[in-house]
Amino acid sequence: MAADTESSGFLSPDTFAMAVDALPLISMDLCVTNASHQLMLGLRKNRPAQGFWFTPGGRIRKGEGQDVAFRRLVEEELSLTGVAFNRATLMGVWDHFYEESAFSNSVSTHYVNLPYWIALTEVEVAQISMKDQHIEWRWFDMAEDKNDSVHPYSQAYLNWLACSRAAE
Repeated sequence: MAADTESSGFLSPDTFAMAVDALPLISMDLCVTNASHQLMLGLRKNRPAQGFWFTPGGRIRKGEGQDVAFRRLVEEELSLTGVAFNRATLMGVWDHFYEESAFSNSVSTHYVNLPYWIALTEVEVAQISMKDQHIEWRWFDMAEDKNDSVHPYSQAYLNWLACSRAAE
């Protein structure tokens, strides 16, 4: 393993800051819905998207396949285990651009994002535990795709999910 990489697959803070400044990052968002077809969003604590309602998710690490990243993120972000990747639906490949980064207001961030829609069972929903990236969680109706407190990228997810339901 390279000297600038921890055993967990994370880059050192300095190396990661250089990567954010120079390269797009690959990320996965978890578009989690309940039996009422509402989307779970968390109020972001940190940059980017700080202060907005946003989906759980995170970066895909080097050497980590999408199925492994999905299981890791579901466990890390939602505290759920055993949610199979084959239950999730890829919503496409989306570009997310931010004027800031986790490190600086003056360094922009570009994510190539893979949002996956996963409909959870009532039992799974009851087991969700909030993690440290968000102040609180709540469920949003698909009609809230114009809510100004919801980040525009999450508004787009709400719209995508509403259109997907309408096509059923």
